[in-house]
Amino acid sequence: MDLGDFFQRNKLLFKEYLEVRLELLKLQGVKLLSKSAGLFTWLMIVLFLVFFILLFLGMMFAWWIAELTQSNIAGFASAAGVFVVLLVICIVFRKKLFQQPIARLIIKETLDDEDEELG
Repeated sequence: MDLGDFFQRNKLLFKEYLEVRLELLKLQGVKLLSKSAGLFTWLMIVLFLVFFILLFLGMMFAWWIAELTQSNIAGFASAAGVFVVLLVICIVFRKKLFQQPIARLIIKETLDDEDEELG
């Protein structure tokens, strides 16, 4: 038996194997995409709520400082200053505070699924 005969006999089996493998890759891609979309949606909701919390806390702080100083300008300038400091801190520590934890979360979620499939 030569290689040509082997391929002729197993051509259909090999074709089915490739189709099943392609279908498996598609399903794994859909699973990863749906999990990522869920994580993204959760993250957007949390960020939306954090935005409003910071907005109202900033307004409350501004009015409180305005009441203490009897000057709206001083109150709102103080609140803006606090937000500028927070922005600078976020920019300086962006990798440690945001990029690395999010990357770890995505990797952990992806690897947990692979461990569940193997176990």
